[in-house]
Amino acid sequence: MENILYEIPTKFEFDYFDFGFQLILLAFLLTVFIKCKNKEYKDTPYEVIKVISGICLCFLVVYNVIDIASSLDMHKKIAEEYEKGNYEIIDGVVENFVPMPYEGKSKESFEINGVKFSYSDSIEICGYNNAKSHGGVIEGNGQHLKIGYIYYDSSYGNIIVYIEQLE
Repeated sequence: MENILYEIPTKFEFDYFDFGFQLILLAFLLTVFIKCKNKEYKDTPYEVIKVISGICLCFLVVYNVIDIASSLDMHKKIAEEYEKGNYEIIDGVVENFVPMPYEGKSKESFEINGVKFSYSDSIEICGYNNAKSHGGVIEGNGQHLKIGYIYYDSSYGNIIVYIEQLE
């Protein structure tokens, strides 16, 4: 009996909450920048606020462009490889499970037959990254799973693209 717990979405999913917050921050900084720029006198506090808000605006725009581009690139590479069937499969019992605390200050990790996996809710990746403390499907040591994964790079390691519960 097949019990699929997770499968990578083939379409890119955008984090609207995070982006919405950044849009609000961008609008606020832009408003401050414009208000300070339109002051007819050049008091020092207005010049300092204008410069700081301008730098923050530039940083926020550049950061978002880089973040979106790298997320799209990662998803394209991982999802394409998954759709082509170019991924490794391992099945076995979860060992050395280290849960992420609810506060999310570290990664959750485990091994199956010596293959290591780690992820965190706070690190955006296109594969599985839902910690047990936030409703994740990997429950702990002894759970029998079949996992599909793709090695991405030394920073991200093995990206989980498929999880199936085995009896």
